[in-house]
Amino acid sequence: MNGRKLLATLVVGCSLFFACSTKNQGTEKPTLALIMKTLSNPFFIKMGQGAQRAADSLSVPLLIGTVAQEIDINQQISLVEDMIVQGVKAILIAPVDSKAIVPVLVKAQAQGILIINLDNRIDADAAAASGLRIASYVGVDNEEGGRMSGAYLVQLLGGKGRVAMLEGIRGVDNAEARKRGFLKSLQGTGVELAASQSANWLQDQALDVFSNMLQANPDLDGLFCANDMMALGAIQALRQAGKSGQVRVTAFDNIEAARLALREGVLHATIDQHPELMGYYGVVIAREALAGRVTREKLVPLELITRENLPEETK
Repeated sequence: MNGRKLLATLVVGCSLFFACSTKNQGTEKPTLALIMKTLSNPFFIKMGQGAQRAADSLSVPLLIGTVAQEIDINQQISLVEDMIVQGVKAILIAPVDSKAIVPVLVKAQAQGILIINLDNRIDADAAAASGLRIASYVGVDNEEGGRMSGAYLVQLLGGKGRVAMLEGIRGVDNAEARKRGFLKSLQGTGVELAASQSANWLQDQALDVFSNMLQANPDLDGLFCANDMMALGAIQALRQAGKSGQVRVTAFDNIEAARLALREGVLHATIDQHPELMGYYGVVIAREALAGRVTREKLVPLELITRENLPEETK
């Protein structure tokens, strides 16, 4: 299945679970399940495409499930329960909530289902307390990514100025790690953090939250957004305030809309964490783990993307 066909299937199947690879049904090969967040964030479309590419290359049946909204943990729990009923052998999950997802994964584990954690790390303490065993983690060093994005912002500002941060969902592992990394990037510089608030990864919330931040802090020089969707909302707020391009903005994810914003000069950097590789390696590692070859952790590379290093066709 090519990327365009998968995208159409994913959009139709949003918030449900569905088969994306059926040519091996009826064989002895175990079915895998990929459960992600919302497809309104193109990051997860790319993750799904990578996973499907691996499933096709390995001739492994793959079910993919997504939720309607970034914060919908209850729907994601329901998807895991559905996959248990389907009798899958491994669940690859990018959890909405690092802690709240644990009980239903324990239930899956009790049925002999292998758990592979993608992107957002499952809370280690919650997992240990409940007896959940994560076979493998596939993702990035989110703290380092936050530091990279922040360091570039500090460089753009010449090491001084007032900045703000739009955080992801508070308490969620990748959001907290990116926040830590950004705060580390400010240490020992003349850059002051003037305001920090969560917009829950959402573009619309970021528009509202950052509009209020701008009113309270009209002299902001820079902004770090923990994902591109929030950056797009913040850029819209800047346009409405007549400050487009006046505040330096860095972000995280490298979705297509962010690359367009880079080209326009209203976004100044983002971090590519290669979700397509997370999906691809997740399927490969799950298949190997079911055969007894376990890889405990696979970190995919981080890349700082600016207007200067955009592919020629994007500039």
